[in-house]
Amino acid sequence: MIILGTKPVQHDACFALVRDGEPLFIYEQERFNRIKHGMSSHLSVLFEALDEHSIAPDQIDLVTNCIDPSRLEARKRQVRGYLSAPHAQDMERYLEWRIPTWHKALLAAGFPADRVVNIPHHICHCAGVYYASPFDDAAILSVDGSGETETSMLAHGSGNDLDVLRTVPLPQSLGLFYQGATMWLGWGFGEEGKTMALAAYGDPARYRAALDAFLRIDDTGAYTFLPAQRRGAHRYTSPELATTLFAHSFGPPRRPEEPLTSLHQDVAAAVQAICEEIMLNSARHLKEATRSANLLITGGVALNSAANGRIMKSGTFDRIEVYPQANDSGTALGGALYAYHRLGRTERPRRWHLTHPYWGREIDLDNLPDVAARHGQRGTRVPDQEAAAELLAAGHTLGWVQGRSEVGPRALGNRSILGNPLAPDIKRRINDGIKHRENWRPFAPSVLREDLTEYFDADQDLPYMTIVAPLREEWRDKLASIGHVDGTARVQTVTQQSNPRFYALLQAFKRRTGLGVLLNTSFNDRGEPLVQTCEQAFRLYLTSTMDALCIGDWLFTDKQPHAPVQPFAPYLDNFTRIPRGRLALVEPGEPMPEAMKAHLMSRADAHPATLPDVLAEAASRRWDGVLCYVGGTADLFVFDRELYFSHWADASRRIMEEAGLPVHWIDGRGDVTPARDVLYMHHRSFQCPIPATYERYWA
Repeated sequence: MIILGTKPVQHDACFALVRDGEPLFIYEQERFNRIKHGMSSHLSVLFEALDEHSIAPDQIDLVTNCIDPSRLEARKRQVRGYLSAPHAQDMERYLEWRIPTWHKALLAAGFPADRVVNIPHHICHCAGVYYASPFDDAAILSVDGSGETETSMLAHGSGNDLDVLRTVPLPQSLGLFYQGATMWLGWGFGEEGKTMALAAYGDPARYRAALDAFLRIDDTGAYTFLPAQRRGAHRYTSPELATTLFAHSFGPPRRPEEPLTSLHQDVAAAVQAICEEIMLNSARHLKEATRSANLLITGGVALNSAANGRIMKSGTFDRIEVYPQANDSGTALGGALYAYHRLGRTERPRRWHLTHPYWGREIDLDNLPDVAARHGQRGTRVPDQEAAAELLAAGHTLGWVQGRSEVGPRALGNRSILGNPLAPDIKRRINDGIKHRENWRPFAPSVLREDLTEYFDADQDLPYMTIVAPLREEWRDKLASIGHVDGTARVQTVTQQSNPRFYALLQAFKRRTGLGVLLNTSFNDRGEPLVQTCEQAFRLYLTSTMDALCIGDWLFTDKQPHAPVQPFAPYLDNFTRIPRGRLALVEPGEPMPEAMKAHLMSRADAHPATLPDVLAEAASRRWDGVLCYVGGTADLFVFDRELYFSHWADASRRIMEEAGLPVHWIDGRGDVTPARDVLYMHHRSFQCPIPATYERYWA
C-alpha cells in the first residue's frame, strides 16, 4: 500500500511517501525553494520525487492531509468566543478560504477525491512519533501553536491503538505564548531557539510574577490565559502577545539591531521557566494516566531541547524520544503512518521504526565534477575518513556533505559543518566567518555513542539533538565550544548503524586526539535551509572562511582563485525555474529589490515593461512570457482571499486571458510560481483537468 502524507497550507510544508508502512522519502519544501520554513502551493517537488522513485501518481492509494476541514465550524464557533466581532468575521473568512484550498490543489492536480483523507493535526503529530517508535506502549505529548481547534494533545499509544486523553483548546497556547516572547525579543517566526538559548543567561525569578499574572498553571500541565489580563487585545496571537502583554509589562519590543540587555535575558529566562514547568507537569500527568515507561514528545514546542532535558533529568520516564521532525513538517509522515495503521480494513503489524533521520534527497554527486570545474576547484578522491579526520584534528573547519539529507531542522552528520571542539577560538571562527550568527548561541556536539557517559551526564541514546544533557564537570572548560553557559549541550549520539560514514569519521578523529566528540553545526548560511545541492555547498565554501569541503568521497582543501560568488539568497536557486525566451518584467505594485533585479537580468532575457505595454503588444508576439513581481509571498494568493483578488492577481489574469502569455510570479522572498497553477484552483477561467506542469507525470 502506498500512502502520500502532505503538510500543506502554512509553514514547514512537507511531502512524505510511505510504502507498506515504511518511508520512501520525506521532502521538506524549504530545501527546494530555499525559503526557511517555506510553504508552497505548487506540487512540482512532489511529482519530481515520485518520478525519482519510479512511482506514478495513480499508484498512490491514499493522500493524507494534516488539517481536517470538518472541524471548520468548531473553529469558527471557538474564535467567536475569544475574538471581537470584526476580528471573528475576518478569521472566519480566512478559515473558509484557506482550509478547503489544499483539497482543490490535490483534486485539480489529478488525485481522485475518494483517495484524499483528512486527519486532525495533532493526531498526525502523535502518529508521526508513535508509529515510528520501537515502543508497543508509550505516553505521547504534542504541543505547538495550534491545530484546527487544539494547541496540545496528551495521548496514549498501545499496540496499534492511539487514544486521546486530553486536549488544550485555543486560545490557550504555549506555542503562541513562546512565539510572542520571541517576537518581543526582536526575532521572527522559527527563531524560538534563540529565546531558549538566551534564557540560560537570565534570572527566571525576576519577572516570573509579571508573567504569572497573565496565565494560570496547574500541576497537571493545564494552563489558562486569564481574560482579565488581556489588556484590550482582541486575540491571543503572537504579534498581539508581543505588543500587549510583553510590551505593557516590559517596554516596547526590541528592534533587531538593538543590543540584548539583562532585561531581555531575564524575560527570556522567565518564559523558558514557564515552558519547562508546563511541559514537565504535562509529562507527570501522562505518567499517572498511562503508567507507561516511555514518553514521546512532538509538536513545535518539542524542539525546545532544554525543556526536554528537564523532563529527562526528572526521571519521570525510563525512555524519552523526541524525533527530528517534531515541527509541523513531521505531520506529513504522521498522517501517512496513521492512515496505514488505522484506516485499513485489517490491522497492519508495526514492522518499521525510525533508526536514522536520513530520508531527504540524495546529494547530486553526478553534478559535482561540473560544479567544481565551474568554480575552478580541484579535489582529491579519498578512500576513507582519515584525511578529513586529520584536518579536523589540526583545527580546520570542514563542510561535510554525504548521502541523503536529514529531516528536521538539525544537521545530524550528512549536511554538517564540523570542527575540533578543542581548537582555540573554534566557536568564534565558525560564527564570524561561516555562519554569521551571534557568538552567545551554543554549538552542538556529535559524540560516539559508546563515549556518551564519559563526557555527559546521560545514559540513553540521544541521536537527534533534541534533548540537552549536562556536560560532566571535568569537561566543561575543555569542551566550552560545544556547551552552553548553563553547562548543558544539545547532544547527538552516533552509532555505526545510524550513520556508518560519520561514525568512522568520529573514530578516526578520536584516534588522533583521544576525543570522541566533534562540534557539529548545520551546513547553511544565516537564514538558509540546509544545503541541498553541490552548488549550494560550494557557494558557502567559497564565500566563507571554511577551510575544507568533503562531498561524498571528494575532499577539497585548497581554494583556488575563482570568479566572484554571490552569498546566499533564495532567488539564486529559484530563478533557475524561470523559462527561456524574451520575458517582460511587470511590477504592478512595489518595485523589485535592486539586488534581485540585477540577478534576474543577468540570467534571464528579461526586460522591464508595464501592464498596458504587454497587453498592447500581445498581437506582435514581442514577448514569450511575463514575469510579475508580486511582493509578499506568492502562495498567499492561494491561501489568502484578499490577496487572491488583489491587483497583482488581476493583472496576471488579464495577461493570460487577453495576451495569451504564460505568467510566472516572483515574490518578495525570491520564490518563483507559475501563476496559472495557482489561479486555476479558485478561478473558473483557468479550470483544466490537470495543469500542464503536472500533466506529463500522469501520462
